[in-house]
Amino acid sequence: MKLNKFGIDDSPIPISGFYAPCSHPQVSSHLTLLAESLPSDSNDESVVSPIIRSNRNRCSVPGILYNTNTMESFQALDKQGLFKAEAMKIWEDIHSGKAVEDCAALSRFLLISFADLKKWNFHYWFAFPALALDPPATLVDLRPASQWFTLEEAESVSAACNEWRNSSATADVPFFLVSIGSDSSAAARHLKDSEACQHDGQKLLFAFYDPCHLPNNPGWPLRNFLALISSRWNLKTVCFLCYRENRGFADLNLSLVGEALVSVQPGRVAQILGNSLFFG
Repeated sequence: MKLNKFGIDDSPIPISGFYAPCSHPQVSSHLTLLAESLPSDSNDESVVSPIIRSNRNRCSVPGILYNTNTMESFQALDKQGLFKAEAMKIWEDIHSGKAVEDCAALSRFLLISFADLKKWNFHYWFAFPALALDPPATLVDLRPASQWFTLEEAESVSAACNEWRNSSATADVPFFLVSIGSDSSAAARHLKDSEACQHDGQKLLFAFYDPCHLPNNPGWPLRNFLALISSRWNLKTVCFLCYRENRGFADLNLSLVGEALVSVQPGRVAQILGNSLFFG
C-alpha cells in the first residue's frame, strides 16, 4: 500500500487492531495487527476491512497510524504530542457518550512506523493511552469469579456470557454489563442499559474482555473502563468482571471479579499516564 497507494503521503491513517479474551491460564491475548487492519481498497480510507468486525476472535480496536517516509522523520515525530492527542480522543468520547455506544473506543491506540522498503526493514512503536483517576482507584477485593458467585449464579453468568460471545451482534463488543437478579438469573447487556439494571436489588458487574492471564491482576482495558464508569455514572464502588474463557466458553476459574473504590470528583478524571508510553 505504501508503494502502490499512499506513496509519499504520510498523513495519519485510521487502522484497526484486534484482541480477544484470554483463553489460556499461562498466555495473555495480545493486541494484533494484520493486513486487513489497514483501510480497504475503497476510496474511503476510513473504511476498515469488514473481516475485522463481527468476529469473536477479532474484537476491533480503533487506532491511528503515522507511517513516515524516512528514518529521520520517524525519529523526529512529536511522540508525546501525538500520544496526548489520542488520549484526549478517549476522554472526549467518554464525555460525549460515544464510548458507551462504541465501547471499543476506550482502547484506542497509536502506531508510528517507518518502512525501509529498500532493505525490507520495519521500525514501529505502539502506544496505549491510559487515563488516570485522581486520586487513584483502590482495589479492595479480587478473586476468581467462581469464588464470588453462588453455584446458581455462576451457572447463569456463564450461560449469559456464552450467549453474549456467541451472538454475531455482540461477540466483538468488549465492554458490557452483567446483571444478576434476586433469583440468581443473570443477563449480559450493553453499557447503555445500565439504568435499567440498577433496580430491584440486582447485582451489577461492569464486565470486559480481559486479555491478561495473570491470576492476581486485571487486564489493561480496566484502566479506561474505570475512567468511563467514574465520569458517567459517578459510582463510588465498582464491581467488575474480568471475563476470560477456555476453548471458547466462559471460564469462571480463570475469570476474576473485583471491587474498586473510586473517590474522584465528577469531571476530575485528571491525567494521562505518562510512563512506558511506547512499546516497539
